[in-house]
Amino acid sequence: MILRYLKAGIIPAFFILLILPAFLDAKPVQGIWVVRHSITSPQKVRRVVDFAAKNGYTDLFIQVRGRGDAYYNSQIVPRSTLLPRGDYDPLKDIITLAHSHGIKVHAWVNMYLSWSARNLPADPNHIVNKHPDWVEVNGRGKNDLEFIDQNGKNGREGIYLSPLNDDVNDHLLSVITELVKNYQLDGIHLDYIRFQDRDYGYNRSGRKKFLMQYNVDPITLGNGKGSYWYRLNPADKEKYWLYWNAFRRDELTNFISTIHENIQSIQPSVKLSAAVKPNPEVAKTRFFQDWPTWLKNGSMDFVIPMNYASSDIDFKRSLSSMNNEKLNNDQIFMGIATYNQNSFTSASKIAHSRDAGFINLIIFSYDTYEKDPRYFDQIHRSFKR
Repeated sequence: MILRYLKAGIIPAFFILLILPAFLDAKPVQGIWVVRHSITSPQKVRRVVDFAAKNGYTDLFIQVRGRGDAYYNSQIVPRSTLLPRGDYDPLKDIITLAHSHGIKVHAWVNMYLSWSARNLPADPNHIVNKHPDWVEVNGRGKNDLEFIDQNGKNGREGIYLSPLNDDVNDHLLSVITELVKNYQLDGIHLDYIRFQDRDYGYNRSGRKKFLMQYNVDPITLGNGKGSYWYRLNPADKEKYWLYWNAFRRDELTNFISTIHENIQSIQPSVKLSAAVKPNPEVAKTRFFQDWPTWLKNGSMDFVIPMNYASSDIDFKRSLSSMNNEKLNNDQIFMGIATYNQNSFTSASKIAHSRDAGFINLIIFSYDTYEKDPRYFDQIHRSFKR
């Protein structure tokens, strides 16, 4: 990019001589996601940091909110039952250790997905017990709680909170605010910051907001048998479908802006990122996760597409779809999986990413190292190339 500007005469040659050393010293991001069960004791935390320091990782994405619980000391969220009794704070511990090695720490927060077991949480203060009215509803009017016995089956992830419920988003914003205020974090990393699929968003709160704006209850567009809207001509019905899709997408985009502004007002150095669906068009139209707009409007510092395809063809297809968006590739940290492929095919994705112009890489996840330490040998060799 610098050479392109130099040839075009946009940047004078003498200025290049001044800034080039900084670019040569800049190191691409090499990060790894660390799932919550790997930070439940001081011994585990130290192993994580030792692994990262030994192998040249620059950034750790530490899962501190898994299923509506806290792996840190919180006044808002119930403490995880996997943590030892007492006040041990794994997030504080890992920040101290990682920073001593110059490694950045991002608090990985699961947002709307709040429960995935097939029975309700035992803690009455858990969010799905305390606020069942916040839970997501599908286009047939069925609440996620009605499908709890199907969690983990046929791709069903679990119980989501509604992205269109203002009380939900106020709560999640308070969770993020507490983290930014109380910890010396380098970043907040959002996961499940999306609708669970296109047939969701029908929590009563969201329906009411859309109804007030368009004088249409969106649930009648899909199954409104016998209703006035069911008798609309196809063109009008399609028009309101487009409004409904844009409404869901815009509501989520606006919430991202609110999160970013809130972080900036507290600690401007903290970066906001999100794990996102790798195909931008699918992300926008199926999950209402318009991450290219988040980057373009400055409300997201970077994203990590979960480009977990084991097939080279599928992986490269996602790379192409991202490049078609004409975004700043420095703001796209490529997410590469280890759980579903051997170490050589996983490592090949590093080369594919670099060839496509994506030099910042995040590995999913440290779990694989715990199961098979030798697995990462090939990945670390690829990093060094």
